[in-house]
Amino acid sequence: MQREEYSVVRAESSQLVRLSTRDVAPADRLSYASWILSSALAPSSVSTVTPSEYELEVTALELPSIAIVAQSGSPQRSIRARPEIRRTSQRYFFLVLVLSGSWQVTNVSRTRFGPGDLIFYDSRCQLDCNILLHWSDVNLQLSEQFVRKWVPNPAVLGGRRICRDSQWGRVLASYVAQLSPDFVVQAPLPQAVLIDQLGALLALTASELSGSRAVSTPAERSVRDHVYDHITQRCPDSSLQAADVASSLNISKRTLHRALAAGGETFGAMLIQARLDLAVRMLQSPLFDRVTTAEIGRRAGFSDASHFVKVLRRHTGQTPLQMRRASHGKLIAQSTTSAD
Repeated sequence: MQREEYSVVRAESSQLVRLSTRDVAPADRLSYASWILSSALAPSSVSTVTPSEYELEVTALELPSIAIVAQSGSPQRSIRARPEIRRTSQRYFFLVLVLSGSWQVTNVSRTRFGPGDLIFYDSRCQLDCNILLHWSDVNLQLSEQFVRKWVPNPAVLGGRRICRDSQWGRVLASYVAQLSPDFVVQAPLPQAVLIDQLGALLALTASELSGSRAVSTPAERSVRDHVYDHITQRCPDSSLQAADVASSLNISKRTLHRALAAGGETFGAMLIQARLDLAVRMLQSPLFDRVTTAEIGRRAGFSDASHFVKVLRRHTGQTPLQMRRASHGKLIAQSTTSAD
């Protein structure tokens, strides 16, 4: 199936691509689905019991080193055999989080997967995926360069029940579950930060599955403390990334992420918390009464006012204006008590 046979529908954000078999005639649905999967991920042979009723919905986002594809569809069987592998121009690795459906996957071994399970496979290996029920997933297409940067031996992740065999695998699955294309384009963090966090969690999962224990060492705790200090001082910079902090500390990004992850933390979460702490201090201080809440968010490092409101509400249950008013109410009550 040639790419030019079908048009690509871009969403409101030019970064997102949305595709659906509902956009074509019933007789063309299966061939269109095959084209969608081949275009968004990798060439596959797709079959189903009722081709004219087949449904597939895809939202895709392509980033440096990875592509994020959210999918849902009808029961199907997807096969990547030698012909499909020969048509795959580059080597990729895929990390799939099953959100729903019953999956029978034959890759390194034959394994049944269900909601919450992670599947990792190499585009150079044959794959037979039989999905028996209506299904949905988040499928990450990872470049070989990206994977080998974090996981020198990717084979340790293949053919495994990652979430059942690894505590870090369960953390990885929870993180992947948040990486919908829609979330990533609207995230209050640079996309590079989100990608680096994914790499760090992959590395920790692979290390655990290979038999190494991911235990925080004194050296890692020292790195963590230095990273925390740098983030606290530099969080007002809305463009701050892990690479900036790592460079200041003369360490690699990988070392930074591994040190944080060994203590159960991530750079992104630490950065958001530092910005929130700074914003809360300003909102509750009379010294900033004449500063708008949007400006406070900007000074705390939030580049978008709406993101600032959403993040603060999610973490504190209050909007910036509500927090400011509540704080002023306490100050008035305290001054009245003192006067009495």
